[in-house]
Amino acid sequence: MKPIYVSLLTLAACCMGCSKEDKPEITPDLGIEKQFTPPADAPAEVKDLYNRYGVWVRMDFNHWKEVTNGVLATDPINRWGVAKIDNDQRAGATIYAQTLLSNVSEKFAKNFFPLELFFVKSYGGSFWMDDFKVLGRSRLVICWPNQIYGALPVTDPANHYYKDSVLVRMTWSNLGGMVAARFDAPLTEFVLAGKAYDGGEARDKVFKQFEKDKDEDARDKAFDQIALNGGFITSVGSINFESDFGEWFRLLATESYANIKAKYLDNSPARARKYEVIIRFFNSYDWDIQASGNKYRQKLGN
Repeated sequence: MKPIYVSLLTLAACCMGCSKEDKPEITPDLGIEKQFTPPADAPAEVKDLYNRYGVWVRMDFNHWKEVTNGVLATDPINRWGVAKIDNDQRAGATIYAQTLLSNVSEKFAKNFFPLELFFVKSYGGSFWMDDFKVLGRSRLVICWPNQIYGALPVTDPANHYYKDSVLVRMTWSNLGGMVAARFDAPLTEFVLAGKAYDGGEARDKVFKQFEKDKDEDARDKAFDQIALNGGFITSVGSINFESDFGEWFRLLATESYANIKAKYLDNSPARARKYEVIIRFFNSYDWDIQASGNKYRQKLGN
């Protein structure tokens, strides 16, 4: 009788917890969109970026948990809070965001970019520094000025995007992963243009061999072969679609066609096929990403 008794209790609880509506109604607005929209008193340039690209360049918060606890993700690692960006650094951060987004088509940004670029002075405190922090698919937190190793001090905000290659490549690298996470499924034609992903199996074999012979040259050549044969920028791309797409994304946005062709396409038919596919994909969203890469390399000057 015990199972029957438990079932009856469960059914009774369900009945007491539910009420029948005479007329089903639409669930009230949960306010998700408003949480990713600049307030009415936001600076004009911030509103313009949001209207054009669907991205909120955000810098203000009342409590640091507003930054670390996004609507679509939480950050259990951060134990030291977040420091608000200094007032004299706001203009530079906005200019950086404007320059970054000017290299993307509005159509692509609205479909795939994170909803927020959140600029802060520090993330995690001096004992746990994070220069970039990805929260879900919706928020990229960027420390400004950035302290990542090799980054340059901000002395010329208007041209900093085209001077600090370390910061730019890290920015595009993080954006690449966030963009890839927004796909409902990997780009079939892109995936089929190279070898199938193996979850890191090929790289693990190389690492195990290296543990035996400590031959760094052989290890590096083996990694290169994984990339050449599979159509990946580096062997890391062989792990999964997110890694593969992210590496191509960063490369195309920051490198000239001439350099890409010489270093990656001429020596790998698989990479040449993937290049054609991914360029068509970006073009379908009105974005000539290679033109952005050409411009960046030209202005960087090396």
